[in-house]
Amino acid sequence: MESRTKVILTFTILVFLIAALYIFTDWFSKTTGFSVGEDPDNELAKCLASNGSILYLSNSCPECSQQKSLFGTSAFKFLNVIECENNPKCSEIKAFPAWKINNTIFYGLKTTKQLREISGCND
Repeated sequence: MESRTKVILTFTILVFLIAALYIFTDWFSKTTGFSVGEDPDNELAKCLASNGSILYLSNSCPECSQQKSLFGTSAFKFLNVIECENNPKCSEIKAFPAWKINNTIFYGLKTTKQLREISGCND
């Protein structure tokens, strides 16, 4: 075989293998719900934000800083958060932290597992 033919054949096989790998990983993540590469906390925060969930916080609340730290800086930025220091949007909130998920208010510190169960945002 000519060297040019070998190069073209090798390139064609490589392109085919890359395309097949992409199709397989896309199918696998859609079928199993498992996605490689994204932090589960980021996925949860994005899901909570997309379904309209709101986290109500207060600066004077120690559990609020714990709630923030459960998500970490990268995931926390995706959440819908309302700071409640003199904020009229917080008139219905009786304690902090509070989550409004599916029009129900849940009070107190919630783990990511609890939030997944409450919201239906499963990994």
